[in-house]
Amino acid sequence: MKTLLKKSILIAMLAFIDLSANAQWLQTSTPPGGSVRAIAIIGTNLFAGCTNGGVYFSSDDGTTWVQRNGAFPTMEVYSLVANNSDLYAGTGGSFGGGVYKSSDNGLTWTNITPTGTNTSSNVGALAVNGTDIYAGTFGGGVVFKSSLNGINTTSWSVFNTGLPDKTIRSFALSGSNILAGTYGDGVWISPTNSANWSSTSGMSTSADYIQTLAVSGSNVFAGNISGTPVLYRSTDSGLTWTQSSTSVFANKPVYAIINNGTDIYAGTEGEGAFLSTDNGVTWTSYNIGFKNSLGNWYCNQINIRSFAFIGNKIFAGTDCGIWKLDMSTGIMEVNEPSDVSIFPNPSNGVLSIKSEIKISNIKVISTLGEQIYSAQINSDKTDIDLSKQQKGIYFYQLQSDKKILRTGKIIIK
Repeated sequence: MKTLLKKSILIAMLAFIDLSANAQWLQTSTPPGGSVRAIAIIGTNLFAGCTNGGVYFSSDDGTTWVQRNGAFPTMEVYSLVANNSDLYAGTGGSFGGGVYKSSDNGLTWTNITPTGTNTSSNVGALAVNGTDIYAGTFGGGVVFKSSLNGINTTSWSVFNTGLPDKTIRSFALSGSNILAGTYGDGVWISPTNSANWSSTSGMSTSADYIQTLAVSGSNVFAGNISGTPVLYRSTDSGLTWTQSSTSVFANKPVYAIINNGTDIYAGTEGEGAFLSTDNGVTWTSYNIGFKNSLGNWYCNQINIRSFAFIGNKIFAGTDCGIWKLDMSTGIMEVNEPSDVSIFPNPSNGVLSIKSEIKISNIKVISTLGEQIYSAQINSDKTDIDLSKQQKGIYFYQLQSDKKILRTGKIIIK
C-alpha cells in the first residue's frame, strides 16, 4: 500500500501538466514592419522579411528584434532564402523589385538584382539548391537563375522556356525539379538544370492562384489564395494534384505551408493555423493562443503569411508580427505506459483507458481550448466515445484525487 501511494505521488509529480500551459502560440516582441511575408533561418538566428521596414533580425527566439537593412532602409521584402551564411532578399513595392544579398546577418547588403528585371514588379519567390538560386517575379512574369558562386547583377539568365508571361508567387524544389506556383495558372514544373517548363495536371489552371508550396518526400502541398479548393496535395512529387480536405479550412486562402516530418502546418488568411499529422489527409484547427478565452482573435484575425522551424519551435509570420509555438513545452505524455494506457490511438474515437491508479475524472479538450468531453468515473478502467467529434487532434487529461495523473494527445481519424 505504501509502495503504491509513493508511486502515485511520484507519477503525479512527474505528470502534472496544466493544460493551459500546453503548446500554444505566443506573440514575440514582433517586428514593427506590418505583414511578415517571409522568415529565414541561419543557425539559431531569425530573419523576418516585412513589407514595411524590410529585414528584421533576432538572435534570441524573437525576444528582441532589430532592423537590418544596411544602406537600404526603405526595403520592402516579399521573399527570403538562406544558403549557409548567406541571406537573399526579394524586394518589391514602392522600393522596387530586386534581389539583395547579405553575408553578415543583414548588417550590409549588396544589390545583385538581375539585369533586365522590371523594377516595378515584386520578387515574390526565391529558391536555392546549394549551387544555384532561382528568382520569380510577379508583375514581371520572369524566372531568373544564377550560380551562387560569384553571383552579381550580370550572372543571371532568364529561365523561362515553356513558361511565357507567368506571374510567379512561390517555388519549391523536389529532387532534380523545381515547381513554380503561378498566379492564375496553377503549378508548373521544370528540371533545375535547364528550363523546360510544363504545366502539371489536376488543377483548374485558369482559377488556381498558388501562393505557397511545400515538399515532404514525394508529397507536395500547394496553397491556393483565390477560389476553391484552398489546398491541393500531390503524392507524385508535384506531377498530378488532388483536392486535400478543404472543407475544414472554411475556404480561407492558404498563404503558408511547412512540414516537420509527416506533420504539416498550413497558415490561412482569416482562420489561423491548421495541422495535419498524417501527411495532409486530415486537418485540425490549431489556434490555441491566437484566440483568447472568449474565442476572439487577436489583431482582429490572424493572417499567417509565412512559417519557419528552429528545433522544436515553429514561427509564424503574420500581419501582426511573428508568433511562436514551442512544441517541447506542451502536449507531452508521461512515459509510464505500464501505469496508464489509452488505446487504440489513433482511433475512430472509441478508446479504452486502463490505469494501475484509480482515475477520478477525464477531460478532453480541442485544439481551440474547448472542453468537448468530461466524465467522473472513480475507476481504474473505462471506455470513452468521441466518434461524433470531427477528425483531428484532441488533448486528454486524467485526474486522480484532484491531481493530474496524465495528459496526452488523442488522434481521431
